[in-house]
Amino acid sequence: MSQDTIDLVKVMVVSLLIFAVSTMAVVYLLVLFRTYGGAVPVIGKLPSLDLGAIIPALAETRLFVILGAMFVMGSGISLILTSVTIDMAMLIIAKAMSLLITAMFGVLAGLWGYVRLSQGTELALPGINRLAIALIVFFVLSSLLRNATFRGWGAMRLVAALAMIILAPVLLVSL
Repeated sequence: MSQDTIDLVKVMVVSLLIFAVSTMAVVYLLVLFRTYGGAVPVIGKLPSLDLGAIIPALAETRLFVILGAMFVMGSGISLILTSVTIDMAMLIIAKAMSLLITAMFGVLAGLWGYVRLSQGTELALPGINRLAIALIVFFVLSSLLRNATFRGWGAMRLVAALAMIILAPVLLVSL
C-alpha cells in the first residue's frame, strides 16, 4: 500500500470519528436547548429534532450513484486522452467523494450513538449498503485503480477505458 493510500485511510478514519462525535454533540445540544432554553427567544423557537427526516436524507444514495457513474465515464474518457491535469482532477474528485461519504457514515454513526444512548433502541439505516458500495468504489478508484495506474498498462489502458465507458451507463441504471 502506498503512502498516499495510507494517508487517505488515516484522513477517512479521522473524518468518521470527528463527524460522529460532532453529530452526537449537536443532537445533545439541541435536546438541551429545547429542554432548558425555552425562555430564550431564539432557542425557544427551535423546532424539535426530527430524526425521521434526517436519516432517510442521509441514506439516500441516488446522488452518489449518479456521481459514481459519471466518474467512471469520466475516467474512461480521460484514459483515452493524455492529460496529467485531467488525471489529477479525477484523483482529487475520487478522494473528495471518499471523504464526503465517510463523513456521511460519521453522521450516521453519531445519530446511531444518540439513539442508542438516549432511547436504547436500534436505528434502522435503509440504503446503507449502497452507500458502502459507493465508498468502496471511490476509494478503489482513488488508491489502487487511479488513472496513473492504468496509464502504466500500455495499450491495455484503452481496453480499461472502453470497459469503463460501457460500465458507466450500466451502473447508472442498475444501482
